[in-house]
Amino acid sequence: MATFAARTQQLCCALLLLLPLLVVAQTTPVKVACPKTLIRSTGPASRPALSTEERNYVSARTDTVLPGAWKTYLSSVKSALPHGAALPAYVSDILDPKPTRKAADFPKLGIALSGGGLRAAYFAAGVLTALDARNTTHPTGTNGVLQAATYLAGLSGGAWFTTALVQADFPTVPALVFPAHLDLNVNVSAPAANSQFGGFLSSIDILGPGGADGDNTAFIGAILAELSAKHSAGFPVTLTDAWTRMIARHFVNGTTATDLLQPGLHGDGITFSGLQNVPTIKAHAQPFPIILANAIPPALIANPNDPAQIADTIPGNSVPVGSEIWEINMFETGSWDPSLGSFIPTRLLGSSPASGAAGRTRVPAQCVNGFDQAAYIAGLSSNVFNGLNGTTNLLPFTTEGAVINIIEATFPPQTPVRMDSGAVPNPFKGVNPGKFSASQESFVALVDGGSNGEVLPLQPLIMKTRGVDTIFAVDAPADLPNSFTNGSDLINTAARAARFGDLYPFPSVPSSPQTFIAQNLTLRPTFFGCSDADARRGAPLVVYVANGGPSAQRRALGLGGVTDVPTAVTQYSDEMAQAFMDESFAIATQGLGLAPNATPAGAQWSTCLACALVDRARGRRGVKREGVCVSCFENYCWDGKE
Repeated sequence: MATFAARTQQLCCALLLLLPLLVVAQTTPVKVACPKTLIRSTGPASRPALSTEERNYVSARTDTVLPGAWKTYLSSVKSALPHGAALPAYVSDILDPKPTRKAADFPKLGIALSGGGLRAAYFAAGVLTALDARNTTHPTGTNGVLQAATYLAGLSGGAWFTTALVQADFPTVPALVFPAHLDLNVNVSAPAANSQFGGFLSSIDILGPGGADGDNTAFIGAILAELSAKHSAGFPVTLTDAWTRMIARHFVNGTTATDLLQPGLHGDGITFSGLQNVPTIKAHAQPFPIILANAIPPALIANPNDPAQIADTIPGNSVPVGSEIWEINMFETGSWDPSLGSFIPTRLLGSSPASGAAGRTRVPAQCVNGFDQAAYIAGLSSNVFNGLNGTTNLLPFTTEGAVINIIEATFPPQTPVRMDSGAVPNPFKGVNPGKFSASQESFVALVDGGSNGEVLPLQPLIMKTRGVDTIFAVDAPADLPNSFTNGSDLINTAARAARFGDLYPFPSVPSSPQTFIAQNLTLRPTFFGCSDADARRGAPLVVYVANGGPSAQRRALGLGGVTDVPTAVTQYSDEMAQAFMDESFAIATQGLGLAPNATPAGAQWSTCLACALVDRARGRRGVKREGVCVSCFENYCWDGKE
């Protein structure tokens, strides 16, 4: 039997011979003139400023879209009210205000979609189907929440879903997820097929479409061919680039089941900054999209056994808690963390700043367009492979290690970079020396947005300047042995946020996963931040919907879970995907909209969600909670007890 090393060498040779036959015309980063100022400082850490573009987008959406969206949602809530129940007057006054001289104070809602591979992507799909106003076949009382959100943040599997949804022009979820030729009933009326998007195509394995025993040599050759232009342009090619081209075939426009294995564009040329030109974005009809990635600090790259870095890393994770969290939106890329506190235009990602001290020869800035491919951003956010290259380096003994060997043989790096991560030219070189750990680095190593233990992208939504009132947190990491979640994301976010004072205000949450499990906080929606003290600190109210176990309907029948699929599973049959989404829908609605199996809890839940969404706006009016909202907060709020 051939050794692993021998097999890798054979594969390298086969691909090198195959590559010239597969070269395709790919978009490559191109040099452009640099703006007068490449870097925008966010200003004082105590009050960082949003970009003008984001402020304008949010303002336009608030003025032109949210009044109708919140009114539609209110109608959905009223249609699902339990018999004899009534909403407090302030709920209607906030969501559908009467014309007055005073400006409307609509709730500012953010939706966060966690990581967790295909499991997280499909859990997000089922939950957002329940929140979609276009779902007219199965009224849930939650229809319209999606259209009324101001922000949509995703990382890893959640970034796949977010990127796919935005670039596909905001179709209904079934039209996004399933190939057009399927006729599946996924608790939503059948939409018109999206001719530009072939569906998630998850019945074809993301990593090895040839199957476990199949020959994927030609597939990997096609992937490498698509990376040749980037290498020719002088940019390092790493494992993240290959991973990007794999997921591009599933989550970006331009691929069908018939051409997935072939070399081609597969969404290349669709940039994250280019999302500004999507029709529903131009109409401000979509929530403002945000993707997260983590930066590996140079000290950890230099020494995986660095005791200071290890001490600041949550066991089981690969990036220290204190390392910068990077945010990518369609206008800007950078970090709000005070150690950096800087952004560049996302369209100029891949650019290098000017360097050289005063009085010496100064190297001019080099700016490029086209580096910010949408699939590449989703790939950065979901690259977990650096986790195999830690204190005990297992990477060389894995399939991923073999692919790295092939990449290095095919595209010899012109400069030393970390091959298991995304090699992004450092646009902030020279910024905040002594504070920003990568200030002297030419490249930044970016990896999965949950590599620091925060697999739920809450940070951009708790950034105080954004003023988010309520976060609908959709959490589906594999915290438990059975691939359900145990609340660790909220615990880790609270701990990290506490390091930054009031920059990232976050509500009180339990201090241990044991409390989440013992109190069933992951088995039903739970509110965090219900106290006046949390509101005074500026902390948002978090509506936590977790993939913590089987739905109430399945538990009542004594049935096990459907949504506890391991993260490593990279292939779902269409039938499995449908069952997964239906179960996620049931979890998100507490059974409402699933007649004849609707539960009383479901009707109560849709009413109580409305109470939660308006609660911070209610507080700003100085009005006390009234009527059904009082009992809602008694039933759904965490009581603060461990």
